[in-house]
Amino acid sequence: MKPLRWLYLPNEATEGDQVGPRKAFRLMHEQGLLAAYQACSYLVAAERLQRPDLVQQDLLAQVRAFEPDVVFLQHPSDRWGVDAAFLPQLKAVPSAPRLVVHEGDVYGRLLKPFDRTLRAALAAADLAVVVGLGDLAARVRQAGAPRVLLAPHSYDDERFDTPWQPPPTRPLDAVMIANLACLKRIPGLYLPGGHRRKRLARLFHHAYGKRFVVHGAGQGWRDEPYLRGPIVFGDQERVVRQAWLSINWTLFDEVPMYFSDRLPISLASGVAHITNHQPGIEQVLPGAEGLFLVQSPEQALDVADALLSLPREQLIDIGLRGRAYARQRLHATRVYRDLVVAIGEQLFGDA
Repeated sequence: MKPLRWLYLPNEATEGDQVGPRKAFRLMHEQGLLAAYQACSYLVAAERLQRPDLVQQDLLAQVRAFEPDVVFLQHPSDRWGVDAAFLPQLKAVPSAPRLVVHEGDVYGRLLKPFDRTLRAALAAADLAVVVGLGDLAARVRQAGAPRVLLAPHSYDDERFDTPWQPPPTRPLDAVMIANLACLKRIPGLYLPGGHRRKRLARLFHHAYGKRFVVHGAGQGWRDEPYLRGPIVFGDQERVVRQAWLSINWTLFDEVPMYFSDRLPISLASGVAHITNHQPGIEQVLPGAEGLFLVQSPEQALDVADALLSLPREQLIDIGLRGRAYARQRLHATRVYRDLVVAIGEQLFGDA
């Protein structure tokens, strides 16, 4: 397969926010695995130009000039403000690029459904990339995407997996980094998995007291004594490394083969991670070290008690083995390289 000309349209509020894929695509270009590479941050352009028609004109001009084989569009949403006719126009430029829509969020049928722009993008797509399968993939196909690929969440090594000498003493036994918003501001109305997330936090607080904290935002955490407020995305590793364990309960906890970016970031931090089992996750993460999958919040506490019963030297070793596993399987450069190869094979075959 010939190297592709790759145009990346990242989901960014600020130019350069998508550190992992930007670095992965740049390295692939430098290594000759991509014939050409360019990134265009469409949301930044939308903020600058303030008019959807001007954003579309600007992007069409860049596509015509660059002549891509693939336009890799990340997380299109109504924030962009495009009309349904735009993406077919984009595909009709002289180079006739294939449109790949990458969606890193998960959705429900009633709670958090696809918005108009995402539906239009999937209808125009030649291939869709998702982070979970099952009913999510079925709805992506129903929206019009003829092919679906799975690509798990990953981490970048510019903000995470930084040099570290694991300390033998730490202020916390366990930490959770998680938001808990109430939908439509109705107390107790959460996305799927939200009630179990809160149950998990309360169990750990009851067991470990001040040696357990939650960092996050959302009305669902209001008045909870363990809450320490939100942190910026890049501070996750610093916070995780203050504890012996990181824990989480993923929202949309029944989506097959899905996990959020908390999992790769936590493993890459070098700390053992406890989270809920999703159907088929062992197919995506075979033999994952440093990762402990549980069926209930109560089982998560049992696993935490067992891990915290180990000598600290063993806990450190478990965390470091998880870090090594994350480097091998969940590093953004590995995940996106595999994805580019798969997209090329699926869309261009032996061309």
